[in-house]
Amino acid sequence: MRLAYLSHYFPPESNAPAARVHELSRALVRAGHEVHVVTGQPNHPHGNIYPGYRAAEYRRERVDGIDVHRVPTLPAASRGVLQRGLGYMSLPTSQIALGAARLPAVDLVLATSPQILTGVAGLALARLRRVPFVLEVRDLWPDGIVAVGALKPGHPIVRALEVVESTLYRGAAGIVSVTDSFVDHFVARGVPRQRVAVVKNGIDTALFAADAAPAPLRAQLGIPEDALLLLYCGTIGMAQDVGLLARAAALAGPGDDFHVVVVGHGVGLPALVDEVAALGVGHRVHILPSVPRRDVPGLIAAADVSAVILRDEPTFARYLPSKIFEAMAMRQPILLGVRGEAQRLVEGAGAGLAFTPGDPADALARLRAFAALGRDGRAHGRGRPRPRPRASRPRPSG
Repeated sequence: MRLAYLSHYFPPESNAPAARVHELSRALVRAGHEVHVVTGQPNHPHGNIYPGYRAAEYRRERVDGIDVHRVPTLPAASRGVLQRGLGYMSLPTSQIALGAARLPAVDLVLATSPQILTGVAGLALARLRRVPFVLEVRDLWPDGIVAVGALKPGHPIVRALEVVESTLYRGAAGIVSVTDSFVDHFVARGVPRQRVAVVKNGIDTALFAADAAPAPLRAQLGIPEDALLLLYCGTIGMAQDVGLLARAAALAGPGDDFHVVVVGHGVGLPALVDEVAALGVGHRVHILPSVPRRDVPGLIAAADVSAVILRDEPTFARYLPSKIFEAMAMRQPILLGVRGEAQRLVEGAGAGLAFTPGDPADALARLRAFAALGRDGRAHGRGRPRPRPRASRPRPSG
């Protein structure tokens, strides 16, 4: 089969959507299919085109057997609704125009969110080519926008996006969901259950290996060997309540021997920096810039616990953050601040401890429980603390 796969993100961008498209495309190529990824010029997360690329050009590459078509892109970091919206709208326009002109004949068009307008480009391209259209839904739009407070319910943009959402669901021959919990959302909007397939996030076990060499985080940041090291690595956005870790650190006493390392970037980074400074917890909470995906396993290996956090909103109880699978693949216990399907998965697998989202005191209590495990280990002569509840290893995605 020959298919076009439309995505807003693709490596060398290193976020979760880029990784999923790359790894699924690579797996499809290995299975004998021909995959044409149609994406933009790489510019995430800072909104700057990467060296070696140009915003206004069309460029064709070959990556791991995948034909990658990079179309002209208006880069826009998360600097406001208008600028970000223009960036979101420019790429689908290019995907339709250049995809129609440059792509060979295809049997199927697959488009993935985020963001939802990529789905519009996929539906339009599929109709131009007269082939089936499949929509992969990673984030619920516009529900997620409302959940983080970017727009109010009933806002004209929200109503417009609801129309777009319904149009895509009606026009798709099939919908790929990354969680079981999304299925009810689709069915409630008129999608027949038999048209929905659940393909959850997975992990590249060759990259996220349990024996990965740890990065020198402790030496770099002056963190004692015996201190519990909690890592948050990923997007610092409106949906991720990363500041809760700073608030938990502010509640800690002199006997609490833990450090928090945050690695990432996003619209929420300036507020996080300000919150750490205002709370006076810079000695315990360390903020580092984002790293290429290939460096993430070393960061996880250097830590004792991985944090996975979302805001306490009903919409996010349906989500399964990909960081869960990265930690599980590396036998890393998880401090989880997400309700719903994510909590059922982590607790059912014995892969970590959940706290009440939005509650820094409860998060601190769970951190103390992890620290106690480390102290018990030292008391029995097991070396430096590595509190690792048993974690199931997920299936590879690529």
